[in-house]
Amino acid sequence: MKDVLRPSAEPNSRCTNGTHLLSFGISIDTPDITQRIVAAFSGISLAHVIVFASPSIDFPQLIGDLHASFKCPVAGCTSAGEISEDGFVEEHVLVVGLPSRWFAARTVLIDNLSTRDFGQLNDMLIQNRMALTATNPGKPNGFSFLMVDALSRCADQLLAAISPGIRGFPLFGGSVGDGLRFQEAAVAYEGRTYENAATLTFVVTTCDVHVFSANHMAPGETRMVVTHADPADGIVRRINDEPAAIEYARLIGKDPLQLDDITLAENPLTLRAGETFDIQAIQRVTKDGHLVFSSTIEEGTVLSVAQSQDIATHMDAELTQIINGYGTADFLVCDCVGRRIEAQKTQSSRKLNEVVKKHGVRGFSACGQQIGPVHMTHTLTGVALFPPERGT
Repeated sequence: MKDVLRPSAEPNSRCTNGTHLLSFGISIDTPDITQRIVAAFSGISLAHVIVFASPSIDFPQLIGDLHASFKCPVAGCTSAGEISEDGFVEEHVLVVGLPSRWFAARTVLIDNLSTRDFGQLNDMLIQNRMALTATNPGKPNGFSFLMVDALSRCADQLLAAISPGIRGFPLFGGSVGDGLRFQEAAVAYEGRTYENAATLTFVVTTCDVHVFSANHMAPGETRMVVTHADPADGIVRRINDEPAAIEYARLIGKDPLQLDDITLAENPLTLRAGETFDIQAIQRVTKDGHLVFSSTIEEGTVLSVAQSQDIATHMDAELTQIINGYGTADFLVCDCVGRRIEAQKTQSSRKLNEVVKKHGVRGFSACGQQIGPVHMTHTLTGVALFPPERGT
């Protein structure tokens, strides 16, 4: 994946100015990393800070130091890669600042996901949402941003539970990981880090807001039926009543022994949802030949092998269409790590980096994405923030 990565030889001393969002990316090998991050935002009144960090760094230490140094709330997560002013990078920390001139925010911690009673969440969410709105009448627009531990495998249930509590704040988010290790992941809240947890950040702003999702896949003609699965764990044991990995490999024209991370990323599946479809990526193959998905897969589900468009061309067209009529936008995104792997495999990394830099995209690579009440994979989700006076 090295051709995807464009780390800076020498870190910038100042944050990168978007129209409204500010960001600062820095290699984890940089000395005095906390001091450099804080110095980059010196003199700027911030309402909120969001941190996306390589799992190779001491994340609890970093978050504790940043929480103590900034005069505003700090939320964040470990990532499967970062998206900075240099494009797609790894072994970095990306810090996104929301200036108080244009933003206000509140973050809610949702811990103990695997055992929590989700039915009790909405009162807390509604109270925080209404308090944020009431205290910021001059910031009429809003969105919500979810970071959820991918290893908890609770994203589907969580989204279904919190939908009533986020009314009026369109949601996007990402399932946070630890690269491709799938061993531990964490979110950050008030100076501490948590596994098996999620953070939901409500943001109000003077900017015009557009929450969106995009993927470069379309359903193909090759279909399959899930005939044995453990939905709660995302495990598919049999497809078309054959061992899952063997049948999947046959349908995509591969040897079962070739089902590595790159092959899985190149060959996601699609699931029809009404008039649209969701992308369902396979996370890994178990030693027993089962397929582990990033989201819940029920028995009887009909899946299709996805057909891919050129990822960089498609992303450029999608982002260009979003800003049509505005001329400029700031993008904060969660992009599937599978798309990053696909770009590397298809030698599209350089072109994709140029698209990211052209549009000023910031964010992180995730192991699953959320948009509204839907959890999906192999997708780009995010928010575009526009100068309100320039909309049409």
